Amino acid sequence: MKIEIEDNQFIEFDESQRLFFYGHNQKLAHELVRSLKRFSNKKNLNELEELVYGENGIEIYRDEQLLKPGSIDIHFLQDSSSIYNEVSFDKLSLMTDFLSAMSENVEINRELSKIEDHLLKIELIFNEKLGKISDNISSNVAELTYAELMKNNMFLSYVDQSHEFPLEMMDANELIDEYLLLLKDKLARDLKETWVVLINIASFLSLESSQVLIDGLTKMADDTGLLHIFIVGEESLNLNYDLEDIPNTVILTNEVCQMPEFENFKSSVMNHYPATLRMTDEELCSAFFEIISCIGNDINATGKSYEYIVLLKVINDILGFSSLKFNSQVKELTDAERAYLES
Repeated sequence: MKIEIEDNQFIEFDESQRLFFYGHNQKLAHELVRSLKRFSNKKNLNELEELVYGENGIEIYRDEQLLKPGSIDIHFLQDSSSIYNEVSFDKLSLMTDFLSAMSENVEINRELSKIEDHLLKIELIFNEKLGKISDNISSNVAELTYAELMKNNMFLSYVDQSHEFPLEMMDANELIDEYLLLLKDKLARDLKETWVVLINIASFLSLESSQVLIDGLTKMADDTGLLHIFIVGEESLNLNYDLEDIPNTVILTNEVCQMPEFENFKSSVMNHYPATLRMTDEELCSAFFEIISCIGNDINATGKSYEYIVLLKVINDILGFSSLKFNSQVKELTDAERAYLES
């Protein structure tokens, strides 16, 4: 897949249902998100935007085939309000879409017909009373349509342990389950390819909520084949990563580097490691995500264990990034590891 971030400049990567875009180059992360947001707008670019993206607009390719904005729905979660907006009665929200889909519900329309009958009776009473003061003035009580019911008579609140709160008072962490169910319902109704872009979610969601959200989205992607998840951030999220997440990770440094399949990744690390690699597969996976924001970064990786420091230099060397001199005066280092860090 290729996503244009400026005129004829693309971020390229192998597509997967769940992709992580981590790394210290936040300018590149911003440009990626900016392109996705403008693409999701589904409107022609203005003159200023054409100076950035060119006259052809933002181009996104899948296997050399140009994607059309109208063929994909894209949702962004980047702060607490973005989750609230999706579960509130906001224009174009998941909740509004969910409730609007009930306009053809037989039971609801039956009850609306009953209300219409009552309104007609009220209108007759009004006209009876008005007839006592005028032969020319009459009342007309407007019918109550489903759209008017939604617009003027629908209010949402949050009930917790018998207490009712305005929805806007709720923390984003408390709305994750509702968000997932609304998105699942929309996918089932529309059967349309959908992308969800998660941007620095650790800044507004707890660790537990982040895991619940990503696990829920991943299961939805597996079950439907319609959903793609983009997780963007400088630091890696503290999640339960598995080995398959390695090739689904794109490192944003001065270059864009996507990791290979885990076995190839592990083999490459072992071939470059200065001593015997003493990590299990799971430990290697965990260590990789622990150091990912330091890869290709011109700063010292402070606060990391000696094994992580060695691994960081190994991956930097594999990817062709220069590394700063690391502290090698650690007693746990082997002579080979110490010499490697000092090289």
